[in-house]
Amino acid sequence: MVLIFKRKMTEYMMNHWKKSIILLLIGVLSATTARGQIIKLTRGRLWHSFHHAQECSPLSDWQRMSAGLDWPGYEPTELNENLGGTYTHMVAGGIYLTALKPLKDASNMTYFDPDSVLGWMDFALNGDRNTSWVQGQQPFVAKVHQKRWPKGENYWGMTDPYEAEEVIYSYLEKDPQYDDSKTDNKKFNISIKRVVRQWSGSEIDQDYVIVRYVIRSLESERRVGIDSAYVLLTYALSPNQRGWAYTYPSYRAGARNTHSRWDKDEKLLTAWAGDFTLSADRDDSWDPYEYYQYSAIDNVERPVTEFMAPGIVGIKLLEVTPDDGPTPDEINGFTWSAGAPDSDYQGPFTAVAGMKNKYDAMKDPSLLYDAFQDTNSVLMGQSRLYANFSFGPYNLRGGGRDSIVIVVGQFVGGLPYGKTFLDTIDPVIRAEKAREIKAAADSAAEFLNNRLEFNYTHDFTVPLPPPGPEFTVEPDTTSGSVANLIVFDGSVDSIPDPQENVVDIAGYRIYKSKRYPFGPWERIADFPVKDPNVWDETRQMYVFRDSQVALGYGYYYAVTAYDTGHDAWIVDPSVSVPPLESSLYANRTQKPFYSTLVPVKEIQGALDNVVVVPNPFYVTSGFERGGDVKNIQFVNLPSPCTIRIFTVKGNLVKVIHHDNPSSGVAFWNQISENEQYVKSGLYFYHIEDENGNTTRGKFAIIN
Repeated sequence: MVLIFKRKMTEYMMNHWKKSIILLLIGVLSATTARGQIIKLTRGRLWHSFHHAQECSPLSDWQRMSAGLDWPGYEPTELNENLGGTYTHMVAGGIYLTALKPLKDASNMTYFDPDSVLGWMDFALNGDRNTSWVQGQQPFVAKVHQKRWPKGENYWGMTDPYEAEEVIYSYLEKDPQYDDSKTDNKKFNISIKRVVRQWSGSEIDQDYVIVRYVIRSLESERRVGIDSAYVLLTYALSPNQRGWAYTYPSYRAGARNTHSRWDKDEKLLTAWAGDFTLSADRDDSWDPYEYYQYSAIDNVERPVTEFMAPGIVGIKLLEVTPDDGPTPDEINGFTWSAGAPDSDYQGPFTAVAGMKNKYDAMKDPSLLYDAFQDTNSVLMGQSRLYANFSFGPYNLRGGGRDSIVIVVGQFVGGLPYGKTFLDTIDPVIRAEKAREIKAAADSAAEFLNNRLEFNYTHDFTVPLPPPGPEFTVEPDTTSGSVANLIVFDGSVDSIPDPQENVVDIAGYRIYKSKRYPFGPWERIADFPVKDPNVWDETRQMYVFRDSQVALGYGYYYAVTAYDTGHDAWIVDPSVSVPPLESSLYANRTQKPFYSTLVPVKEIQGALDNVVVVPNPFYVTSGFERGGDVKNIQFVNLPSPCTIRIFTVKGNLVKVIHHDNPSSGVAFWNQISENEQYVKSGLYFYHIEDENGNTTRGKFAIIN
C-alpha cells in the first residue's frame, strides 16, 4: 500500500517541487522576514530557529542567541520573572563543505592533487563566515530565506494537507562577483538548498523538525563541478541551557554534563543531561536542583526538587546520498568532539589550521579537535559536546548533473514539564524520579525515531488532527462569583479533515496552567461536540466555567480538538489512524488571565470590605518563578479608586490607580515608585474612591 501511495503522490510532489524551485529562484515567494534575519519556529512545543546558512545563530561561545530545539519553548520576554535560561538543547548546527582543487597537467587535462585543496566552507557554526546577502562580499550569496506560508496559511493542513504545516526555504549559491584570487579559500561551483519542515499543530508530531539539504553543481558551470568533496554535519548539543546554568553557575554556558550515544544501525544519535563526571559528590543526571517553593495557600515555604533537563535530544539520519568512493557508503565517519573549555568560536576545527588540515579532518573526523568515539572517554560527561558526521567523497559534475542529498530529523522528547517536580529533597525519592525520567526519555526517543521514519516514508505526509478553535477567556460577571469563562464558537464542528474529506471531530479538551505559558498543564475539561452541559444555545457558543481559581491570580489556558480516528488512512490504507489531538501549545493564551470580582458599588461603607491578600506576604527564596508569587492583591475595590502605600514612617512608597471597570481587584508587584523592590516590614495603605470615601489598613511583607 505504501508503494501505491508513493506512486499516487509522485506526480503531485514533482509538480509541487518544480513550482517551488521556480518560485525560489525568482524570489517571488511572499515573506515578512527581512534578509539575514533569523527565522523562528515558535508555534508548538518544540521551538527552533534558522539563520540563512545554518541552524540557530552563529556560535558565540555556546551562548543561547536564538531558539535551538527549545523544549518546551518559551520567550523570556513573555515573563516578568527571570527563570535563569531557556530549555535549549542545541546551540548551533549545519554543514561544512570542502573539496580538492582542479589542476591542469602538461596535456591540459584536469586532475586532482590530494594536497591541493580548493576551499573549506562553514555553513554550520558561523554562517556569516562564507555567506552574505550582498554580492561581492563572500564566496556564497544568499538568494532566498523565508517561510512558504508566513501567515500560517497551512496550519492544520488547511492549504496543503500533504505538506508540513510550516516550511522554510533557504537557497545559497556561488557568488560570481566575489574575487577569491587573493585567498587560498576558493569558492565552489555549487548551490545549497535547504528545506525545513515542522508539524507544530499536532500533539504527536510537534516535537520534531526535518531538514533536507541538496548540494548541487551549478547548471551555469557546464564543465567544472567539484571533486573529492566531503560534507561534515555538525551539531553543538547542550541539553539543556537552563538546567546547566542552575546546577553549575560558575561555568561558562554550554552544558558539560552532556552524555550521548550513537546507534549506527538506526542511524540515530541521542544526547541528554547526564552525570557531570568532574563532580564526584552527587549524580547530576537530568539536572536536579533544590530550592524552596512558596505556597500561597498556607504562606509557607517548603524544600522541593526540580529536574530541569528531562528531555532527550535526537539526531536521525533519514537519507544520505551514497558517496563516490571505492566502497560507496552513506556515512564516511562519525565522532564526538569536545568544545574548547575556555572560549569556543571555532567548534570542532579549533586548532585545526590550514586548508589541508581542515580537508583531512573532514575526511577523517578523528582528526577534529578533541575527537573521540568511545562513550567511555573521559571527555564524555565533562565537556561541551559536538556530534560530527562525515559524508564523502563526492564528485559533482558540471551542469547541475549531480547532487548530494542529506535529510536529517531532529527531536526532543521526555517527561513533560510539570511532572519533573518533587515535594521533597529526599535522595532516595529523587533517585526513583531520575529513573522515571530516564524511562520516559528512552520511550520518547523510540517513539519519535519511529515517527520520523513514518513521516519520511510517506513523503513528508502524516495524518492530521482537527484544528484547535479560537477562544477567549472572560470573567464571570455574576456578582460575588469568582470564575473564568472559556468561550469559543462551533465553527470547527463542521470543518472536514483535509485528507479524508469527512467531518471527523469528536470533541474538545481544555487545559490550564497556573504557572507559566508552557505549563505545567492540567486538563480541566473533556467534552463531545455540542455537549449540552457546555454548549450555550442562546449564545451559540461553547462556554466552560472554570471555578477552580483563586482571586487575583493569573492562569493560562489552551483548547484542543480531537477526532474519531480512522480504520484506514486514505493516504495509505494499510495504516490505521488512532484518534488524534491538536497541540495545546499551538492554541494557548500567551498572557495570564487574572481571576477577578466585579467592582463593588460606590456606596457609603462599601470600602469596609477591602482586604489585602496574602497578609502577611512571605517572600519566596530560590530562583524567581512565574505566576504571581510577587503580587500582593487588594480585593473588593470600587472602580475607579486610588491606593497609596506608606512605610511605618509615613514615607510614600507607591501610588496605584485602579480604573478597570470590570475588576474589583488591583495588584502590586512590590516595586516602589523608584522602581526598586521594597524591603520586608510593616506597610500601611490608604484607599480613596472617586466620591471621596476612604479606608485604611496595614499588611506585612516577611523575608
